[in-house]
Amino acid sequence: MVDLLRLRSGDTRWRIGMIHGPNMPFLGQRDPKHYGSIDPEQLDARVAEIADWLGVDLTESIWTNEEGDILTWIHTRHQDFDAILINPAGLTFFGESTRRALEETGLPVVEVHFASPRLKPQSVFEPSVLGTIKGFHKHSYTATLVALVASLDDGDFFPPARYQARIDAGLSNPPGQGRPLRL
Repeated sequence: MVDLLRLRSGDTRWRIGMIHGPNMPFLGQRDPKHYGSIDPEQLDARVAEIADWLGVDLTESIWTNEEGDILTWIHTRHQDFDAILINPAGLTFFGESTRRALEETGLPVVEVHFASPRLKPQSVFEPSVLGTIKGFHKHSYTATLVALVASLDDGDFFPPARYQARIDAGLSNPPGQGRPLRL
C-alpha cells in the first residue's frame, strides 16, 4: 500500500464534507457497468478510510434524492468543513440552486462522478468547482480526495480570495495551520 501521507505537503487535519445527489442513494442497485457493485455504506467507509490514510477527516456525508435536503445541509453545516466533495448526480445539469449555495459558502469544492456523462452539456457546477474527476467508478473518489487534500495543503494554490474570507472570519484555518495531524 502506498503511504498516502507522503503525498501531503502539510499537516492540517482538513475537515471534508461529502454530498451525494439524486440517484446516488441507489448505488449498488444501479447498472454495474457504469457504477460498479459498491453500495452507499461501502463507499462512505472507503472514502473515510482513504481520508484517514491522508490524515484528514471525512466529517460528514449526505445521501439524498432531494435538492432541498442538500441545500439545507449546505446552509446549516458548511461551517463544519474546510472543503466539500460533491457528486451532484441527477443535479449535474440542473442543480443551479445547489451550485450557488456551494459557491456562497466560500469553500473549495470538487466535483466527482462515477461515470463519464456522454453527449451532455457542461455541468452547471463547472464554473464554481476547483475541478472534476469522473469515469473511474469508486476510484474517482480516491483521486478526488487526493487532489483536494494536495490542493488544500499547497500554500501557492490556496487560499483563493473567497477562501481567505473564511480564514479571516475564523471559520477555516490557513494551509499548514490549525488542527494538527493525528496519527
